[in-house]
Amino acid sequence: MRSEPSIFASNTDSSDTEQNAGLSMVDILTLSPRQHHILHWIMRQQQVTLEAIAAYTEADLEDIRNDLEALVSQGFIEMRQNQGLIYYEIDFRNQQNTEALGKIAPASVAIRPLSIILNPSGVVSIATGESFELCVTVTNQGDRSAVISVALDRDSSSIYAWCPYPSETLALSVGQSCEVVFQIQVPPTTTPDEYGYTLIIDAPQHYPEHTPIQYKGRVIVLPALQEVVRVNDPTFVTLPRTTSDNPHPMRSGEIWQLLIGVTNRSERVDRFRVTVPDLDPKWFSIYYPEGLALAGVVEAADGLPLNPDNQGQVNLILKPPLDVWAGIYAPTIRVHSANNPDLSLLDIAYFEILPTYQLDIQLVTILTRVNNQPSVYEMRFKSKGNIARELTLRASSPEQEGLLIYKLEQGEIKISPFGTVKVNIAIETTKKCKPKFWGDRYLSFIIELEDKQDALLPNDRYTGNVLVPARPWWQFVLLIMGILGLIGTVIFLIWWFFFRPPDVSQVVEFTSESSTYKESENEAIRLRWRISYPELVREIRVEGLSPDEKILSQPVVYNFTKGIPPELKDYCVIDRELLCQNVPTDARKPSQYIFQMNLSSKNPKTAAIPLVKTSKILVEPLPQSQIVEFASTKPLYTESKPVLPVVVSKPVKTADNPSSEAPSTSGSVSSNGTDSRSSDARSSDAANDTASTSSSVSNSVSNSISSSELSLLAGALEKRVFLTALGIGGDVNKFRIIRPKPDFDNEVRLNWRISNVSQVRELTLVGRSPEGEVKSPPLRFVFAEGLPRSLSPYCAIANDEMTCRNVPTEAKASGNYIFELAIVPTKPPEDPKAVPVTRKTEITKIAPYPAKILELKVNGQDALPQYSFNLNPDVPAILTLSWKIEASAAAKIDLLPAPGNIAAVGQLALPLSPKSGEVTYTLQVTNPDGQIVMRSFIVQTIAPPPAPKSETPPPIALPPDIPEIDSPLIPNSASNGSGNRRSGGMLLPSEVPPSQK
Repeated sequence: MRSEPSIFASNTDSSDTEQNAGLSMVDILTLSPRQHHILHWIMRQQQVTLEAIAAYTEADLEDIRNDLEALVSQGFIEMRQNQGLIYYEIDFRNQQNTEALGKIAPASVAIRPLSIILNPSGVVSIATGESFELCVTVTNQGDRSAVISVALDRDSSSIYAWCPYPSETLALSVGQSCEVVFQIQVPPTTTPDEYGYTLIIDAPQHYPEHTPIQYKGRVIVLPALQEVVRVNDPTFVTLPRTTSDNPHPMRSGEIWQLLIGVTNRSERVDRFRVTVPDLDPKWFSIYYPEGLALAGVVEAADGLPLNPDNQGQVNLILKPPLDVWAGIYAPTIRVHSANNPDLSLLDIAYFEILPTYQLDIQLVTILTRVNNQPSVYEMRFKSKGNIARELTLRASSPEQEGLLIYKLEQGEIKISPFGTVKVNIAIETTKKCKPKFWGDRYLSFIIELEDKQDALLPNDRYTGNVLVPARPWWQFVLLIMGILGLIGTVIFLIWWFFFRPPDVSQVVEFTSESSTYKESENEAIRLRWRISYPELVREIRVEGLSPDEKILSQPVVYNFTKGIPPELKDYCVIDRELLCQNVPTDARKPSQYIFQMNLSSKNPKTAAIPLVKTSKILVEPLPQSQIVEFASTKPLYTESKPVLPVVVSKPVKTADNPSSEAPSTSGSVSSNGTDSRSSDARSSDAANDTASTSSSVSNSVSNSISSSELSLLAGALEKRVFLTALGIGGDVNKFRIIRPKPDFDNEVRLNWRISNVSQVRELTLVGRSPEGEVKSPPLRFVFAEGLPRSLSPYCAIANDEMTCRNVPTEAKASGNYIFELAIVPTKPPEDPKAVPVTRKTEITKIAPYPAKILELKVNGQDALPQYSFNLNPDVPAILTLSWKIEASAAAKIDLLPAPGNIAAVGQLALPLSPKSGEVTYTLQVTNPDGQIVMRSFIVQTIAPPPAPKSETPPPIALPPDIPEIDSPLIPNSASNGSGNRRSGGMLLPSEVPPSQK
């Protein structure tokens, strides 16, 4: 969708003379929108071809040709031929009504490069749980293609979280438009209130002087259910009144009577019915009054008839059933009108069913202990209350601890209101529980109950007994035989220990080859031992334990039944003793080891040989990298000196000087930023005294221009005056800006020192503000192939320690920084919760560069405190203002009262007001640290008294040639000579101070 500018003409009289001399308002208003658009664009471009107009308007060539023929026939434009090409331009010969053209031209200047249309705009009302669309139509009306971002501001928009896609990016060519739709879903849980949002349209790369554009709106969230009561609508009230915070309490089986008062405020007889759609009909009863003696009303048993302006009452009795659950209920009461079936009269009644906690519990025996099977019991729970219960069951036997094993089917149970739950309990005896020989044995146990909500229980302890049957008689015979066998065993052991020769293998030495090993060297623990009587050794069992008896090295068994086993032949030798050296193990992980050896003898009569243990053996882990030193080279930096562009000039061919050389495409730029004429000289030549300039121009025009060329000169004068009214002025030179390369040396640099750098896989460096915001780009240094190439100029590694000095961080902007250096080790830590090795610097500050106004010139000379000009009404007076400022990149530079924000270096032509007045121009620089530097001067204009009217036309004075100024505020004119195109800081009529309009 394109935003078509409107073209207006001045009001004209209806006389035949003026209608023949120029355009009337009727002529302009009868143009079609496309003809308006074509006429506006031709006025901006001055000379355009048919193909260019068709491409700009995106219309068919034949339609554009018809529109142009109509405009030519009406006298708006004229067709000219130059070098075989046909051009169209404004026909100034017929446009003697300058007021109409004056109103058309500002319309073109007032067009912003971006046209924004919001739908809906302003306030949006919506109910909770509903959604709406926020449509944004963006049209690129500028002179270049642009990338435009449309987004909801996250910080100042309360509805940011309601939009799944809060930002969009558009790429629009000249004249193209696009619509962005944001889907806004209001959550159902949103509190009814007013929420604000901010929509930001930004094109920082292509229209930085006109963006960002902000639109603020509001969203009013309404309740999901709204009641609208008109003056004649019936109303009703429910008594007693209840709220969600103060519901009516009721016990199971109780009833609650509500009185509903209905008022008929209409002028018709109406009949009302009461319904409760949220409840089962068995829960309530509705009683309408009977025997109403109302004139002209037929009684009905199912409703409440009411005359106009009369009231009636309906009884509503709530009788919840006995098995209703406890809680707060909120049924909706609706009153139906027979006259208005679609009318919804609603109210809510709140009542609370109070909880009851009655619970029956029984412990039932299902199966006693029979033939080594466990005993089975059952806990039965039956709830007679209206609230859910959560119980915890625990079984214990305090008197016979360790004799019984309990297996509960459920340790925690949930009982619904009026529900039943059964829990099976299996109990069996342990090996410690020995049956008796002379009778049965009873063991008691306790089942303890605990309510998680601390509700009352009828009993929290239930006891039971487990039957352990007596042993059979034949086990008594086995017991006697066992006692006799035990006596014989004792006699045999006495002989074994006191009379048998003590030929038993003993571990003479058992130790490690070294007490300390290193994981970095991939060394395994090696053992050595000496054992006497090796011929009696059957097996050797070696295993590694931790100090807390956990197995760290898997047990290894060496079988000596056939001599030295093959796996020990390289390490062991048998002489009088078994000597083994450098026996490897699988212990490589870092920890503390204690190896133990267990010997098995070939002689079955040999007693058990005691275990032998080594002392503690340490395997040292890999050394971890540590940040020994980390700091900036200095705590305070100063922002780099700003790089100012250099303004140089080159000659430009003008109409008054055809012999001068035409400018080249690239322009002539000297290495030191100067040309044959300095910029000060050119500015001074372009802005001589206004009075002398006007008088000389008037004399030259009166002597050199014939009367036959008067009409053409009048049109040129109107055109030139129109351009100068926009604030364009200068001399015959064209200015270009040369920007030297910036200085990147002044940035925060860091020093650090890291130990055990061989264990570093990656370093990450990030700079943040004290609040945690990332201010400098994160840097990653990967050590996969050794020292990274980006660190080689600043770092050196010696003895597994890396020392870095003056490492750049790319932090150059002013502000406070805290840099954090983190180490990513080559081997991840075994503990996943281990804290990574990081270190932070102290706060490092980059102070903004002090602001300085290096240059402020008026007409090529240093600005004076005050200027006074006597104006010539025939020649416009123009001042050329130039400046040069050194300040921080974040500094704000303003030229007041207009145009406002400007660049650090620039030049601007200021037209003087044709009326007497006084204007104060102020150049103000504001640094981020609050420093303010300003300079100002006063311009006073004195208009001459009005000259007496003369019958003869006065001589026409031509103003000086219009320069083309290349500045951040005034762009170079296009090749077609357009001077009305606005970009950057050109003064708009709306921006000119009131005293100059």
